[in-house]
Amino acid sequence: MVRKPAKMYRNISKKAYTRREYMGGVPGSKIVQFEMGNLSQEFPTEVDLIVEESCQIRHSALEAARITVNRRLMKSVGRSNFHFKVRIFPHHVLRENKQATGAGADRVSEGMRLAFGKAVGTAARVDANQKILTVYSTPQYLEKVKDALNHGGHKLPTPSHLKVSEIKVSGRIVAAPKLVGERVVEAPKVEEVAAEPAKGPAEAPAKGGKAGATGKGAAAAAAKAEPAKADEKKGAAHGPSHGKGGKDKK
Repeated sequence: MVRKPAKMYRNISKKAYTRREYMGGVPGSKIVQFEMGNLSQEFPTEVDLIVEESCQIRHSALEAARITVNRRLMKSVGRSNFHFKVRIFPHHVLRENKQATGAGADRVSEGMRLAFGKAVGTAARVDANQKILTVYSTPQYLEKVKDALNHGGHKLPTPSHLKVSEIKVSGRIVAAPKLVGERVVEAPKVEEVAAEPAKGPAEAPAKGGKAGATGKGAAAAAAKAEPAKADEKKGAAHGPSHGKGGKDKK
């Protein structure tokens, strides 16, 4: 594949084209990582690569700059002594009206001028004085970080410069990104309740559970006692009549 020069896509013209749902297919971005190095520690020194002109930066140029900076930092600084971050993403889709070139292609290449074209790649639109790449490290590695970012800036289609600033750090280890946002749920607190005095049988509730069963048993016992009392009353009524009858017979 013949790669065309960056000046064909460097200038910003017309509106950004980012609605991918209306496109047949967009080539994937070459950038596979946006943060590298030690992501779980704070560093007091920040070095930014800032562009001086507004332009479009293709994804291939961003990936070339990222690889250059990361390799130099890994070699001269060490993975645990820096945090490298790419601050932009290639959202804008580049289009091209492909035409045949070469001998005898003048008849084939004749077509509509300023045609819509097909998607050929993506690019990031940046403004003047915008931060593109950032490296966090310690003051002892400042010169090596600046050298790495300067080499990465040569891969971009615009002039750039560096800005060094100091950051106030708390001196603690920051949680890794995968742990950020997790909530710690405390165990429920159990309060002690004072024991209530036991209730007597008269105060016991008649509803529910054993109380209900006791109420049913009492009703059954009362039902059995009623016939026995009735028999006793009948016996008492017939006793005197039998006695009088015996005296008369005598």
